[in-house]
Amino acid sequence: YMGINLSMVKVKKFKGYVPPKEIAPKLIAPPYDVVNTKEARAIAEGNEMCFLRVSRPDLEFPDDTDPYSKPIYEKARDNLYKFISKGYLVQDKAARVYIYAQKMGTHIQYGLMALSHIDDYEKGIIKKHELTRKDKELDRTTITDMQNANTGPVFLTYKHRDTIDAVVKEVVSTQAPHAHVVAPDGFEHTLWLIDEFYSDFLVHEFGKIPNTYIADGHHRAASAFNVGKKRKEEAAAKGLKLTGEEDFHYFLTILFPDNNLKVLDYNRVVKELCGNTEAQVMEKIKKCYTVEKITEVNPQPKVKGTHSMYFGKQWYSLTINPALVDKKDPIKSLDVEILATHVLDGIFGIKDLRADKRIDFVGGIRGIKELEKRCHEDCVIAFAMYPVSIDEIMNVADSGKIMPPKSTWFEPKPRSGFCIHVIESQRLKANLLTYSPVSYTHLRAHETLRYLVCRLLLEKKKNQHK
Repeated sequence: YMGINLSMVKVKKFKGYVPPKEIAPKLIAPPYDVVNTKEARAIAEGNEMCFLRVSRPDLEFPDDTDPYSKPIYEKARDNLYKFISKGYLVQDKAARVYIYAQKMGTHIQYGLMALSHIDDYEKGIIKKHELTRKDKELDRTTITDMQNANTGPVFLTYKHRDTIDAVVKEVVSTQAPHAHVVAPDGFEHTLWLIDEFYSDFLVHEFGKIPNTYIADGHHRAASAFNVGKKRKEEAAAKGLKLTGEEDFHYFLTILFPDNNLKVLDYNRVVKELCGNTEAQVMEKIKKCYTVEKITEVNPQPKVKGTHSMYFGKQWYSLTINPALVDKKDPIKSLDVEILATHVLDGIFGIKDLRADKRIDFVGGIRGIKELEKRCHEDCVIAFAMYPVSIDEIMNVADSGKIMPPKSTWFEPKPRSGFCIHVIESQRLKANLLTYSPVSYTHLRAHETLRYLVCRLLLEKKKNQHK
């Protein structure tokens, strides 16, 4: 396929490392950033194949271990090599694009796993709507560089194209999947391997799309860019002639069409009234909203421009005063920004949503009852939000602005380990010599794997000379 506009999106097929069908249910795991160390340890307990051992290696260390220390990163690398050498992850025989489907209840979304170019990230063809924290970015950069792999995809969306949708529909309706997994939470995850013809066609069709947008995974994207740039500079310093097509110019992404994504609400709970009485809070709220008691069973807000408030063991519907909405501004027109400006700051004095300890955030996946529970435990007021739309996220990204903190909650989230991208295969092959998949029954008490390989090679050589 020729004639692709170079200023458009650039994706590439690749030889992914995927788990064999029978191993996939034991291997794939939640993304590293949705579980803490204790939760990761509980999920991985008794399962040496759990991919959290690769993405959250701190689960194998005592609680007081520095999560950013060198042994953690070395363990991440060693565990990935172990997974590959033991055959838990096997490189595909052909470069291709992959379909990853997720089912949550009646909702099914289909993503395409392909590589995206670091130049697209640098030039803003891949658009962002969040800032990254430098400590988290450095952490992911270090682990990605150490592992020589993108072990979790960056979650991208794009304005859908009928041609791409048609290929996805054709493949999933006519081909058996490589693997199908029902996760412990009941969500279903399915992976298809797309053939060469359709893979090439999809790469060509993405070349007609002007932009992709990061939905989730801003730190993964930043770290992938950092590693790619580092490898590029290292190669240039050696005098190597670069084409821009080397694997380190690309990183692992999963691309979902905008019309197929589900965005959940991301709700707010406040821990104190910050010097206000209950009556004063209600009086100030009524200056910004039309307030009505909710009597129906489900108090979830039904339309944009409304919140639900749990206060004094009662649910209220809050309808935003139209005078507060600036429809021309992609940020000031957001429900979450209006609440932040006029209530969280205006009433409670909470200005920095990331740092202020008086506020907390509850993902919509936890349900409306979680807000009531928090108000009965450690909070005094809760706000259930109407979900931000994909169009609103894209409008913010297109304007070059940043979404308010904790605005979007995507569910279901892609599981890690279904398909990974090795950045430089030659470097991996060199390192795997240390982690040869030799039976552990040969290992003597004093030996490391490195010495084991050396000893067996020497023994083989001796036997050949006999």
